[in-house]
Amino acid sequence: MKTIYVVQTFSRQISGKKSSLIADTPISCGTAAEAENRAERISDKRAGVIAISQEYDEDTGDYGKLVVLVKYGDIPPNIINEE
Repeated sequence: MKTIYVVQTFSRQISGKKSSLIADTPISCGTAAEAENRAERISDKRAGVIAISQEYDEDTGDYGKLVVLVKYGDIPPNIINEE
């Protein structure tokens, strides 16, 4: 199993009186610490930021549970399942 680390940012798009969050291009990171640091640095420039890790099996293509490392600001509903 390998682990991927990703930072996903969200920008706020305003159209008339409506506001929505749009996912920007995800940022791949090499470690959990790098993902957390990048998310923190970007957090004041975006409406929302989330850093996640997820294990995957290269042979089968199976993915493990998504783990939220940090999140800042507004994240669209249903992006993550929080129990």
